[in-house]
Amino acid sequence: MSLRPRTFHKSSIFPTLRTSAFRLPTQAQLLLQKRNMAEKKPESLTSAILGSTPVKKMADAMGVDPRPSQRMSVFNQVNEGPAAIASRITGVSQKQAKDDCPYMTSNFGQVAPSLTHTMNIGGYPVSSDVFLFENQQSFNRSKTLERMVHPCGSGAFGYFETTTGDAEPLTRAAFLQGKGKRTPVFVRFSTVTYGREFPDSGRNPRGFAIKFYTEDGNYDIVGLNWPIFFVRDPMQGPMTIRSQQRNPRNFLIDYDSWYDFLANVPESMHAGTMLMSDHGTPVGWRFMDGYGCHTFKWVNKEGVQHYVKYHFLSEQGKKQFTWEEAIKMSGEDPDFAKRDLWDHIEEGGEAKWKICVQVMPAADAAKTPYDPFDVTKVWPHKDYPLKEIGRLVLNRNPENYHRDVEQAAFSPGSLVPGIEPSPDMLLNWRCFFYRDAQYHRLGGNTNIHQIPVNCPFMAKYYSPFTRDGALRTDANGGMDAHYFPHSFKDSPGTNPAADFAPARLMPWQQPVVSRQSPFKHEGDASDYDQVRELYTRVMKPQARANLHKNIAVTLKLVKDTNIRTRFLAQCYAVSPAYAEGIHSLLPADRQVNMNEVAELAKVAHKVGKEPQYLPRREE
Repeated sequence: MSLRPRTFHKSSIFPTLRTSAFRLPTQAQLLLQKRNMAEKKPESLTSAILGSTPVKKMADAMGVDPRPSQRMSVFNQVNEGPAAIASRITGVSQKQAKDDCPYMTSNFGQVAPSLTHTMNIGGYPVSSDVFLFENQQSFNRSKTLERMVHPCGSGAFGYFETTTGDAEPLTRAAFLQGKGKRTPVFVRFSTVTYGREFPDSGRNPRGFAIKFYTEDGNYDIVGLNWPIFFVRDPMQGPMTIRSQQRNPRNFLIDYDSWYDFLANVPESMHAGTMLMSDHGTPVGWRFMDGYGCHTFKWVNKEGVQHYVKYHFLSEQGKKQFTWEEAIKMSGEDPDFAKRDLWDHIEEGGEAKWKICVQVMPAADAAKTPYDPFDVTKVWPHKDYPLKEIGRLVLNRNPENYHRDVEQAAFSPGSLVPGIEPSPDMLLNWRCFFYRDAQYHRLGGNTNIHQIPVNCPFMAKYYSPFTRDGALRTDANGGMDAHYFPHSFKDSPGTNPAADFAPARLMPWQQPVVSRQSPFKHEGDASDYDQVRELYTRVMKPQARANLHKNIAVTLKLVKDTNIRTRFLAQCYAVSPAYAEGIHSLLPADRQVNMNEVAELAKVAHKVGKEPQYLPRREE
């Protein structure tokens, strides 16, 4: 890979992003010194590695050799900072580390005499057995908080490569310039709503999150395996997740809440239809597409703005389980998706996706019949065709699941110059709360950038303005001024060139502070236009038949007749055939009055809406 981590930037070395404890030699320096050792035959390993440094003098005075090049120390991060580890695990530099230490030790370096027998007096353990204490204490604290969303998943490292050069005229984002430019990445796939042990093949949305390690800092895209989401207002974000989680009273999967939420949120029918189709049961991670879902703004070097949507198209092809196949695989191998990706890469394979964007000139946003910033809607390809910009290649498994996958933290707010949020309200809220959720999950502090997988190790500049917090191990600002503005010229400053471009409101968005909905389709029958297109034109007869069956086998478990009726009314508003196809497959004791369904469908688009907050529309 034609990549070079920013190992020698003073801005990065100063905050000790590159090294830990002492500033020991880099891997490249160690290799050079090793070659010199062979040629010059120095007096000692210490002299060869450290030369006449303060560390060497200290080592001589103590009569010890700290052996900073030992693999056993490098493997366990004694002599590497997060940037060096991130460089290694992404494949930018050196091979994966292996531990060749002959003995296991405590966290503080004492060799363990035994890890099978406890120190005791006549069968009673003694409190002076520090190895027993450390063993149990670390076990008791070994799990981080489970993610509230996307808890079950796996990931891999690899690279993004520009393949066409078509992005360069549209954005000044450095990693998208030219053709053939590579950027290291980490990708995490996941199921969304249930816990860490949920079977990979169960019906659920799939998360598709990408971290690009760019020269302008880390850039995250956090999406799904379909192009829309269930809700568009941030207030409903936690609600849609709760509706798909376990019942708080008995901890059972709760289909009443599933269908009740869909019955009361008309805009959720688009994503709900995708969930209940075979898209809800893809064959592992490799055989599904990914989408950024939200609309983003690209700004080029001249300040010209375009809106874009991201598409990640699987080069392995797209495969989906039927309901019966998904149930079978969930029982046979609950970890099917995780195992499939791991084994494929471990055996030398690569997982690849072609990356395309839809591009909308900024002036078009006010003219489209659909709201281009509504995350429950898509842009028709006939209006804005796919434009290839690159490819995503995964070819390297993590070294350690907990460190590299479980502690990976993504946020749509991790943006780089040239890529900005659009006027999508949910996206703008996610820019805040994703980062906040990760701060809480990973120890309740803000220093998660020190975890290697989250480290911006390719960044051209690195001098955090944040300070302190639990487990802060970098220079913590060092001797820089700890406030801003200040009068000191030798401390880092700011650069207005990195700022967002000015943004204007759309014609249907009111420039007032209120709870009035800013969404074009809110409370309007047009909310069903795109899901109707999906159901009647995009889906083939077999896909529609599978959709009817997939819904019927779970809707029959809904005990409340009113919920079943109201949900079928939403389906009827999309297409009468949709509701009738499901109803015909329900057992007799779960069928409802279809005349009532048809009547409710006439006002289904207003269900769950508070009239005083609906957008004002011209008559």
